[in-house]
Amino acid sequence: MKIIAITQKGIHKTENEDRIIVGEAVLTGGTLSCEMESGILAVADGVGGNNGGSAASGFVADRLSALPDITAEALQEINAELLALSMEKAEYNGMAATLSGILFSGGKNRLFSVGNTRVYLLQSGRYLKQLTEDDTVLNYLLTSGQMDPEEAESFDRKNEITACFGGGAADLFQMKISDMDAVTAPVLITSDGIHDYVSVDQMEEIIGKHGLTDKACEEMISQARASGSCDDSSIIIGFGQYG
Repeated sequence: MKIIAITQKGIHKTENEDRIIVGEAVLTGGTLSCEMESGILAVADGVGGNNGGSAASGFVADRLSALPDITAEALQEINAELLALSMEKAEYNGMAATLSGILFSGGKNRLFSVGNTRVYLLQSGRYLKQLTEDDTVLNYLLTSGQMDPEEAESFDRKNEITACFGGGAADLFQMKISDMDAVTAPVLITSDGIHDYVSVDQMEEIIGKHGLTDKACEEMISQARASGSCDDSSIIIGFGQYG
């Protein structure tokens, strides 16, 4: 599988709280282009407003990159270790991270997600289908019928999450894991610094214009910035022969 990954720190931010995991590699900034036969593709995002966001996402990414498999038990162990670490230093109290990705392993693919990073498939080379479900207050209000899409446009708590790694409470860890059929379409993974500001239609248009290239990734980040994103921005495109 061919991989293009880019992560950039947000405007006016002193450090990037996003981490990209590609197999055993963890990208903290810049661009990575490579090929991968099998392994993990994922984006971890340190939760803005919480102490130690970059420490949390870095810890999760480092531990994830060393896993031979994605299991509920392994991810629960990472969460327990993160909670313990958050108690060691005052600046780490409450630190948290979100995570979404896919394990490609000999056709036994596995989708996993907690928080509001997202995984999409590019179907028929044109249409993005979101595979993950956002763990956010906004998504809860929408799916429960307490808010309609028009009201959501002006909702000012779009980034408020309801599940994550860490966060100072064990019950916030509500990881969703599911086995997948063979993946036969390109994969797109984004942090909320992109998809909260660039619509699916806009992402599809950018991919249609530039193809599955680093230029498409860069334009998505530029479009997010032009639409008001000051957050860290991360994106992975994976395509070709799938594990």
